[in-house]
Amino acid sequence: MATSDIPRSASPWRSPSGPAVRVREPGELVAAVPVLLGFHPRESLVLVATGGGSGRRLGLTLRVDLPPPEHVRDHATCAAEHLLLDTPTGAAVVVVAAAASPHMELVGHVIQALERHQVRAHTVLWAESTSEGARWSYYGTCECTGVVPDFSTTTFAAAAVTAGQVVWADRRELEALVAPADPERIRRREALLIQATDEALARADPGAVVDAAVVDAAVADAAADRLVLDDARVVALAGALAVPAIRDAALLQCIGPAAVAAEQLWTALVRETPDPEAAEPAVLLAVSALMRGDGALANIALDRAEHAWPGHRLAAIVRSGLLGMRPEQIRELLRDCEGHVGGAARRERLLRRGRS
Repeated sequence: MATSDIPRSASPWRSPSGPAVRVREPGELVAAVPVLLGFHPRESLVLVATGGGSGRRLGLTLRVDLPPPEHVRDHATCAAEHLLLDTPTGAAVVVVAAAASPHMELVGHVIQALERHQVRAHTVLWAESTSEGARWSYYGTCECTGVVPDFSTTTFAAAAVTAGQVVWADRRELEALVAPADPERIRRREALLIQATDEALARADPGAVVDAAVVDAAVADAAADRLVLDDARVVALAGALAVPAIRDAALLQCIGPAAVAAEQLWTALVRETPDPEAAEPAVLLAVSALMRGDGALANIALDRAEHAWPGHRLAAIVRSGLLGMRPEQIRELLRDCEGHVGGAARRERLLRRGRS
């Protein structure tokens, strides 16, 4: 799927723990882009917000496909406006394109859009790729050029490895993480879910309580590395997550002590659950990814949710309210309504107001 829609491409920087890490020269910045995004971009416009006390601390990073000529101005303006979510004082602009095409019109519109909000594009580069040995050059009057260094030799790489960050070869590898598993297995489970729904409607008590413990037990099994998702368990989990109160409790698992195990469960469930029910674990996976600052995976998971269930309410709320926010801000929003009477409605209002 194309990612020319900026909100689908926004990726907050996953700040590694420990001391500040300096990106010393343009080649290192290009080499760092895959870590900032989570994958190696191709034919892309990449914007990196900078700020902090020094004015050069890396912040929100977003990517958009290089647009066709008729959409250059709109895409440039939209990209610049979304970078402002991080209230930057400056920005780096990087065009990644295999052909040494200048894309000067696109770059010019981006710079102008940023300047209208008093944000200076202090670094403006072209690079043929983000891989070692790729050529890069400055835009404008400066004729400085170079090649992208071996990323493993940079201090930024050392910090990324320490933080456990993963860089995928391209966006397609990320998409494979949430792609449906064996088609025959998915079809079998779809039939079982339809049967379970029909049986529930036929019962004298169609409002029978769904056991929320099935989700907690699955998270515990994931934590103990013994998770097995057979047909019965997938059907039970899909039924549980279809209940808003249970799904909201699962949402809090994304910020709890078992967050890592919960993310493993959501990732497996997205692949093993038929549509439209796969939308629920996909949204949970998106929130888990955002809590690690992994905006790339969050976008992929939201795309999966919206494909499984077009118009999914929570997916739309997460996309419009949380993308680009820092993990600590999301954690505060979710915890603000934990245990609150009417917590689900309160959480929805807070998520919708997350940008305000």
